[in-house]
Amino acid sequence: MKLTELHVDGFGVWNELRLRELSPSITVLYGPNEAGKTTLMHFLRAMLYGVTKERRERYLPPRNGGRPGGSLGLITDDGPFDVVRYVERGDDDRGRVTINLPDGEAQGDRLLRDALESVDERTYCNVFAIGLDEINELGALEGAEAARWIYRLTSGLDRVSLYDVIQGLRTSRKQLIAPAGESSVIGDLLGKRDKLQVEIEQLAIDSRRWSKLAVEIDEVESQSKQLQAELKETEKKARRIEIALGLKPLWTERERVIEQRRQYDGLPDLGDKPLVKLDELNEKAQDHARQRHTLRGQRRELHKEMKELGVNEALMRSCCRLDALAEQTDWLDALERQGAELGEEVERLDARVESETARLAKLWRHKPSPEAAPELDDDTLETLKPIIESVRDAEKLVADAKKELDALRGHERNYDAQLEGALTSSEKLGLPSNIEDAGELVATLRRRLKAEQKVEQSRRTVADLEDQEARLIERQVLPIELFLLLTAAFAAAVVVVFWGWVAPADTSWIAKAGLPALLAAGGCWFVRYLLEDAQATQLDTCRQQLDAAKREVQATLTEQDVLDEDLPLKEGSVVVRLQHAEKHLEELERMLPVEAERRKANQRTASAEEFYRSAKEDLAKAEKEWRVALKTVGLPDETTASEIEKLAGQYRALFELRSKAEVKQEEIERCEREHEKLGKRIVALAEEANLVLEDAELPDQLDHLLSERRLQQTRIDHRKKLRERSKELREKERKHAALAERVESDLHALFTMARVEDEQAFRQLVADIETAAKLDETRGRLTREIAAAIGAYGTEADFVELMNREGVLRLDGAWAELTAEHDALEKQLRELAVRKATLTKERQAMVEDTSLADKQVELDLVEAQIDAAKQRWRERAAIGAMLDLIRTDYEQHRQPETLQEASRYLEQLTRGRYPRVWTPLADDVLMVDTADGESLPVESLSRGTREQLFLGVRMALVATFARRGVSLPMILDDVLVNFDDTRARIAASVLSDFAKDGHQVLLFTCHEHVRRMFNDLGADVRRLPSRYEEEVEEEIEAVVVAEPVVEEVFDESEVEEAIEIEEPAVQEDVEQPSFVDAEYLPLAPVVETRRFVEQVVEPVDEEVEEDEEPQPAYAAPAIAILPERAYTYAENGGVEYGAPAAAVAYGERREYADAHNEAPYRAVYEADERPSDNGYFTYGPPSSSGYDIDPETPMSSSWLDEAREAWAET
Repeated sequence: MKLTELHVDGFGVWNELRLRELSPSITVLYGPNEAGKTTLMHFLRAMLYGVTKERRERYLPPRNGGRPGGSLGLITDDGPFDVVRYVERGDDDRGRVTINLPDGEAQGDRLLRDALESVDERTYCNVFAIGLDEINELGALEGAEAARWIYRLTSGLDRVSLYDVIQGLRTSRKQLIAPAGESSVIGDLLGKRDKLQVEIEQLAIDSRRWSKLAVEIDEVESQSKQLQAELKETEKKARRIEIALGLKPLWTERERVIEQRRQYDGLPDLGDKPLVKLDELNEKAQDHARQRHTLRGQRRELHKEMKELGVNEALMRSCCRLDALAEQTDWLDALERQGAELGEEVERLDARVESETARLAKLWRHKPSPEAAPELDDDTLETLKPIIESVRDAEKLVADAKKELDALRGHERNYDAQLEGALTSSEKLGLPSNIEDAGELVATLRRRLKAEQKVEQSRRTVADLEDQEARLIERQVLPIELFLLLTAAFAAAVVVVFWGWVAPADTSWIAKAGLPALLAAGGCWFVRYLLEDAQATQLDTCRQQLDAAKREVQATLTEQDVLDEDLPLKEGSVVVRLQHAEKHLEELERMLPVEAERRKANQRTASAEEFYRSAKEDLAKAEKEWRVALKTVGLPDETTASEIEKLAGQYRALFELRSKAEVKQEEIERCEREHEKLGKRIVALAEEANLVLEDAELPDQLDHLLSERRLQQTRIDHRKKLRERSKELREKERKHAALAERVESDLHALFTMARVEDEQAFRQLVADIETAAKLDETRGRLTREIAAAIGAYGTEADFVELMNREGVLRLDGAWAELTAEHDALEKQLRELAVRKATLTKERQAMVEDTSLADKQVELDLVEAQIDAAKQRWRERAAIGAMLDLIRTDYEQHRQPETLQEASRYLEQLTRGRYPRVWTPLADDVLMVDTADGESLPVESLSRGTREQLFLGVRMALVATFARRGVSLPMILDDVLVNFDDTRARIAASVLSDFAKDGHQVLLFTCHEHVRRMFNDLGADVRRLPSRYEEEVEEEIEAVVVAEPVVEEVFDESEVEEAIEIEEPAVQEDVEQPSFVDAEYLPLAPVVETRRFVEQVVEPVDEEVEEDEEPQPAYAAPAIAILPERAYTYAENGGVEYGAPAAAVAYGERREYADAHNEAPYRAVYEADERPSDNGYFTYGPPSSSGYDIDPETPMSSSWLDEAREAWAET
């Protein structure tokens, strides 16, 4: 992914900032302090990963207006596009992303996510972004801490450092379990547990008295419960006696009511309100009698009215025929109206036929009169129809052939455009347009990638074989243990053989073992020979394999160089170039079907053109046959088929008009016949009903019959209604008679149920029943009062024995006995309560002492904490072991690749002084090899060298990500600020070469000398626009200084030794300044640098006085002496040295020759007070070279302060 353009619409202090055509390699963005560089870096991260809460609080809303957000122009493998992100949807909005393609299409954020290659913001900041804060933090750390920090970069620093996780787990395990004598969580918990167990045992002994008290309290409570039960039983009996005394009046009254109720036993049950039922039945009987009398009078009136009505029976017998004729009244009117309309229409049709015949006759050409004009009949049209169809088919065929030919030519042009577009894109990328060449390029790149991988693998094999060779060389000499063992065995065998020679044969058993001992001695020598031979053979084999591996590495490198020379693509890594070539090959392969289709389209176009010519010839033949046919039927030769079809249609319309006129005439005759038939039927019906009207039209006669018929029908309907009304009245009269009989039956049933004969006896029986009901109600009320008085102390049956005559006499004596027994029981209960209170108080005092329970709970908590701590230790131990395996695998396979890259960059940054960075296996340290082969730990390096190593490691990480296909812009923020001039220029050159390898680098700086360095290297240097008004610079006269040369010699020694400088005495009478060429030691070990000192004298005749508070001397990084060349001035006061600048950020570029322009003003600063010198001097080269500082430039003071701090640290 490459950044090509940047537009800030509104973000922090920036508004409408546009940076176009950014370099794909390295771009330097220069601006003084508070110019907005940090804001611009945060804007880049916000555009890629969204606006976080911290960025929103710091940079939004924009201070100078504008929409919050902006856009970036990117180029990826998917092509160029713009990323637009604006934050306008609330406080939680990270910014909505819109991708704008070159063709104007807008998409979501998919292309941006693909371009970022799943790299989140934290990984991007840890790998691709280096800030001044990190450089300062690295400088503030102690040596060991700085070494560990740099090591973390090489051990998998992505979203989180694997090294930090492992160290955190080790520290956590040590906090849980520590060696003997050290404090740890589990050790402290175990000691606390033992102490608690001793305290719990002591408290358990004191708890035995509590058990005895509990037993005594239980006995007292048991006695109290027994007495309370007896007391409750006594109270219950006394309450029953008391209730019985209160029930005596109610009980006596109820007995009296029961005696009265017995007099009314045996009365029948008449239900509710019997008298109301009797009155209702009597009223219903009287009502039915009145209704029957009224209905009889109404029926007599209806019969009288029916006799007075008269009806025409003959007319009513023919009512169906009359209804049929009435239904045809509209038809009769329609016939008359239709006849008149048809007559008029026939006349109009005849007139149209005559006018149309005359008009068509005029349409014929070459006919002198309408009478001589022919008429196109169906026979003539049938004769011309086949020829007309053949002509029409020929014309259609020509039109279709023309249309198809145009479509095929359009397809052919489309295929040509596609092929031309594919070839144009390949030419822009410098790729071959031929598919065979493209395939060969992909194959070559794949061989190149395999060769690179093979080189890496062979180098690892060579390293392994070299280690193996070293081990085998050590093994060439037998181990001392084995050598002593074989020597001892050989000496023993020799002794045995010698003793067998000198001793008698039968005096010792040793003499008999001479031969075996001799064989054993020879076997020891043979074993030694075999071991040494095997070791030598293994060493020779290893050396042969090592030589073969080195030859293979050399051959692979040669092949790699040959392949690089043959490759047309030179820029970028092999992986990126292979991806572009494969994508281009896929595009060409995709174009193969297009080429085939284009050729087919050419063939189809040629066939279509031939077919089009054939169709035109067929059309000419058909037109010739048409003219011959016209002569045959007697028509003019100039007549076309369309004219024949047009005239044929008009003649058909004429024939249709004639046919229509004949049809209308037939309809007129039919209407007249229908009208005559209806008239005869109407007259016949009027004669039968004797209702004929003289001299009347048929409609009037029919209307007279219908009106008479309606009158008769009205009379008939009225008579029918009277009959129906009479029937209804008769039915009602019958219903009232039946209901009257039913009422009489109900009265008889009511008297039968009451067992009485008449109504008077029934009423007396009802009065007796009401008296008995009142007595029952009184008995029920008394029973309820008795139950309420008893309440929950029993039922009424429980008091029957007490309320009889004998029980009532004994109630007073029983009440006195129960009262005395109750008082005695209460006294005993009070005594037991006092004893229980005493025992409970004593036990409560022991209960309140919760020491034992507290200690037991505390012990349980400690046990749980011990178990949890053990589980945590086991979890951390398992995770730590797994992470150690992962780190070991990373250090063996992935870390060497990163360290090799870092070694290459460190060697370039230090000019070969430190050629290698490595790490011992299983050690968490980094080692740096010097050019002399000495290995130094990182903490022993100087601060500047550590910063160089840090920059090299970060560049190696970026290169490693790029080989994995993740290529993102690298952002640097003043990373060269602590470098001296020589180191800064070397670092700038290394960064430029690094960018040329296909890595895009964006460097932000506020230092003018850094900007000039990159400008000299041909980098894309941009000056950020000023956000403030331009300051007016005053012209300062040139300063005349003396130039006495004083040399100062330094001894080269180790890093950071004190620097002794001899300063010349001030000579006021010298007009020209001079400088002292002196050498001093920079931050890096043994690097020779220069420092220039100028003595400055005011041009006027006044003495130069020292400032009261001298400032520290400046010992900035080495200042390079540049040759005297042309100056380039810009209107904002900036000065650039070297060749004329290619572009100036602001104002017109102006070039001046040295002969016609004075050198810019040089800033003068006071030196440190030293015992040997009190003069004024400035650090930098003479006026003809070095860096000039404009005293009016805002950045001068900050630059000087940084230089003084660097000098103070040395």
